Amino acid sequence: MLRQGMIERFRKAAPMIRELVDDLAWIQNEFTPEKATEEERTYVKHLLGLGSNAFDESDWRLKRMYAAVGKTGRLVRNSAGRFEMEGTDIEFTCGSSCEVYAPYFSDEEEWMSWLPTSIEYSGDYYFTARPDMKLEGALVRIKGR
Repeated sequence: MLRQGMIERFRKAAPMIRELVDDLAWIQNEFTPEKATEEERTYVKHLLGLGSNAFDESDWRLKRMYAAVGKTGRLVRNSAGRFEMEGTDIEFTCGSSCEVYAPYFSDEEEWMSWLPTSIEYSGDYYFTARPDMKLEGALVRIKGR
């Protein structure tokens, strides 16, 4: 069981994280050290040490987590050799985001969960979250469509 109020706290934090992503982008693109005070330059060094990628990733994941489920279906290989959601025109190529219904732990099927993943290609298509899982027939869903 989750801690009470935990999901709502993350929901409330999402807009603040987006602002932090924007602030770090401003620092990287607009900040002029020679026009800043020593204290401002010190803050900037600390802030850049946080790593904008961590905030970008958090922002992306939270948006995705709270997005409405668009479509759900099974993957099938189409005539072009790519995967698509059966009965739709939704095709998955490298970098396509989705959630796959899979065991919470990769080696155990007791607890199933929707795992955020993307689809990549290296000789064949695979899920980044479960590289050994077969795509053909996998139940997936996309959000925000």
